[in-house]
Formats: sequence, C-alpha cells, structure tokens
Amino acid sequence: MSQGASPLQRLKYRVLSHLPGQRGVHYLHKATRARWPEVQAEFAKALEAAKSGICIDLGANLGVMTCKMAAVAETVYAFEPDPWTVAQLRDAVRDLPNVEVIEAAAGTEAGMLPLYRSAKFDHDPEKGSLSATLIAEKTNVTETPAAEVQQVDFPAFIRDLDRDVAIIKIDIEGGEVALLEALLEDPVLTRIGHIFVETHETRVPALAARSITLRRRVRGMTRPRICMDWD
Repeated sequence: MSQGASPLQRLKYRVLSHLPGQRGVHYLHKATRARWPEVQAEFAKALEAAKSGICIDLGANLGVMTCKMAAVAETVYAFEPDPWTVAQLRDAVRDLPNVEVIEAAAGTEAGMLPLYRSAKFDHDPEKGSLSATLIAEKTNVTETPAAEVQQVDFPAFIRDLDRDVAIIKIDIEGGEVALLEALLEDPVLTRIGHIFVETHETRVPALAARSITLRRRVRGMTRPRICMDWD
C-alpha cells in the first residue's frame, strides 16, 4: 500500500487519474492505494456502527473480512463462488455461528455462469484464488473456464431480507461495476448503510469509463455512503 504518499502526491494521482486510457487508470489505481489508510479507518468506524446488524461480504475469498464483520455483526452473509475457495472459507468460519456462507457469486440476475481462474492457480491456489472471476475479459485469468458456478440476483437478495444492511463489501473481480449500476437504480439501495467497493480497471480495461462515471455519481452520497477505494 502507498501509505507514505504525501498530500502533494495524492493530489497528483487524483489529477492524473483523469488522463485518457490506461495512463488515467494507472493513476486512479495509485490514488486508490494512497487512500487505503483512510478507507481502513472509515471501514472500522462503519463496523462500530454495525453492531448487532447485518453485514455482507461479496467475494469473501478466505474469510479475512468476513471474520472481522462477524466480530461485531449479528449476521454476516459471505458470498464466494469458487468451489476450492469456498471450502477454505467454510473452514475459516466454522466456529462463527453468525456467518452464513453462500456458495454463489453476486450479480444482477440469477443463473449458472463460467468461473475463470488465474493461470497460476494450480501452483498456488491460495494466491490464485484472489483472481477468480466471472469476467472472461479479465487479463490475469485463463481462457478456459474452471467451473460452472451459481450467481444470485443480489438486489433481489437484499429485498428479501427482513432488515436493513449495515455494510456491504464488494470485491468481485470486475463484476462490481454492473452490480453497483444496478443497485443505484433500485429502491433497495436506501436500505444499505455503507458500501465499500474494489474496482478492477487495471485487469478489465473496458470497465474504466463506467467505473469513473460511477465514482462521480456516488460522490457525496450519504445513504448509502459508497467508498470505491477499497483495495
């Protein structure tokens, strides 16, 4: 993380992130990484306010953030579609009765979709699991799908809950743009307190323009508060 970035460097990154094409994406990523300490502090504050509430971890991977949520929340829903990774996740949360693992991806509609993994997955599955995606165009995955996985209609999932949601963390390897676009058009959005999103323009360049548009759109929103600088 670029925790040592000075205020002048951060300003430089923000300004240069508006450059066209991959240069802008490069500096957007640097600006995001420079903000990580602030984002961590914001997340900690949101967690404190989430006591006895509902948290959702989209792209739970091995459960690091799921466990942090479970330490304060009444209920945590942890979504993870990769069959290998979800087995590790279940093991990580086996002693946490307030965590419900959902073996599925979160998207805008329900269905079965191909899952793509890193070419290095067989060599180092733990590290390789970080790259698993439903986005075939992602630059660090193989062309051949590794599995067919379930996708849940996530806006519908939120609507079916009987309570508001305190925090949603979204790290779904390129799928976050379409999902956030859909949530912004759905009345269910007002039932969410905080959304923390990691974007993946460096690995899915075609998403850059849409991601930047989303950043501008959510700036200043308070219900929910949406942070797109998760890293």
